[in-house]
Amino acid sequence: MKFRVYLYAVVRILFGGFLALHSVYNVIIYSEFLNEIDTYFTKTTVFKYDLVEALAPLVPFEEFVLGLFLILGYFTRKVLICASILFLFLALFLLDVNSIGLSILHIGLFILTLILWKKDNYNLKSMDYSRDMYLMI
Repeated sequence: MKFRVYLYAVVRILFGGFLALHSVYNVIIYSEFLNEIDTYFTKTTVFKYDLVEALAPLVPFEEFVLGLFLILGYFTRKVLICASILFLFLALFLLDVNSIGLSILHIGLFILTLILWKKDNYNLKSMDYSRDMYLMI
């Protein structure tokens, strides 16, 4: 049991670190990221909505917040729900624009969030939302 608790904590922290570092990288090359998004939206057939196109540049900032919360262990269950929705949407979007490799990567990240969400009973090494907020500080 103790091994599973530590394994869960390590995977959660590594996954959060990956999200945070990937988002920082995308913010550093933000102009290239925006150009890549524009090329994706020219190829899309299903996701031709102005709202989706307007919210797409915010993805690195969402990834950073999700990664930071996973590293710190705040609101882990809710963060994993948001991350699974984000990765499923990104996988479907990338599948729509015929980027199969990136779509498979995002499906893998989606599966990882589902595993972490399902195995939340091992989440003993984080500050959970069930505790009072003043105890977390």
